[in-house]
Amino acid sequence: MAFWGKQLVSYAKTGIEHCHGKTQERRLIQTNISVLIALVTILVFNLAFILLGNPGLIYSGLVQLPLLLLLPLVLWLNHRGKRHEATLTLFLLVMFDALIALMLAQGVTLGLQYYFLMFAVLPASYLDAKQWLTTALLFCSNLLLFGYFEVYGWQAHPSIAEVPTLTITLLRILMVGSCVTTVLVVILISEYYAAQNERELQYLADTDSLTGLPNRRAFMWKLERTVKDRRPFCLLIIDVDHFKQINDTTGHQAGDSALQFLASQLHAATQGEDFAGRIGGEEFAMVQFCASPLEHLTRAENLRKTIASAHPDLGAGPVRLTVSIGVCMATPPVSLIKIMAMADKALYQAKRNGRNCIQVAADQSPSQAQRQAVN
Repeated sequence: MAFWGKQLVSYAKTGIEHCHGKTQERRLIQTNISVLIALVTILVFNLAFILLGNPGLIYSGLVQLPLLLLLPLVLWLNHRGKRHEATLTLFLLVMFDALIALMLAQGVTLGLQYYFLMFAVLPASYLDAKQWLTTALLFCSNLLLFGYFEVYGWQAHPSIAEVPTLTITLLRILMVGSCVTTVLVVILISEYYAAQNERELQYLADTDSLTGLPNRRAFMWKLERTVKDRRPFCLLIIDVDHFKQINDTTGHQAGDSALQFLASQLHAATQGEDFAGRIGGEEFAMVQFCASPLEHLTRAENLRKTIASAHPDLGAGPVRLTVSIGVCMATPPVSLIKIMAMADKALYQAKRNGRNCIQVAADQSPSQAQRQAVN
């Protein structure tokens, strides 16, 4: 089952390397899947017609068999990167197939004219907006075909009149059901890609592109939620020491590498529900959930020591990278603005103390932090 699933995915993505963006991918996959649906539909109806043994129905299936040979042309065009031509070819082929089967054998007895309604509306989902003229022509031509056959009808092959009424009804239901199934598949593919696009846009909106950490907006949103949940936590504001000097002496690319290194260290230091983010140029923040203030301070000090002893190679040889950390321990009820202000003030004090150190917010020694209540 897994093998066939992989084969189906590979088939559906034929030509995807030529697409630019998720919308083009969606339209290409819809086209490829529609080819498969058309092939399966023709084969299923041919099998049903053979089992019924009616000459008119069998003939109806036979006149559709050439489409089985022509539909792979759509996949070939997609494989060559000609997505628009592939889509147009698909609709022209299925329109011609339905028209031939209706006029030469089925007439309107089985409801084949309802396919033209489906062919009228689907191009809007398959073709790009700049191909609006093609979409409009397909819509109008299919709507006219449906209207003509619905109003004036078309005589079926004489032998089809011999098919029992119940069988005709079941075949009509199968015809309409195949239309509905095709539309449903198209909608599901569209919804899947819409959800995927939304997730990617949300990721881009919430993520710092350089470090891969949550950006300031995303970090502050999570911090606000933490405050509202009335859970005790510890906020760390982390700043790279002498970052301008790193940029000036080793170049901005090395500065970017320094920020990426620091982000990796913060990511490695997170435990459980901890989270970190980049909230400024060389400024990062981290929220820790620990059992005691002493554990918070121990983890903050371990983070500082790990960074100071790493000596990462930023492209111009090993560099000693250090950080200053402002620590603020919060016990509900707390104010988000005041927590940030206290952590920032502690960070500035760490800078004044000579950098490469941690500083707990004023009046927040481990023994006092247990009694902290910020309003």
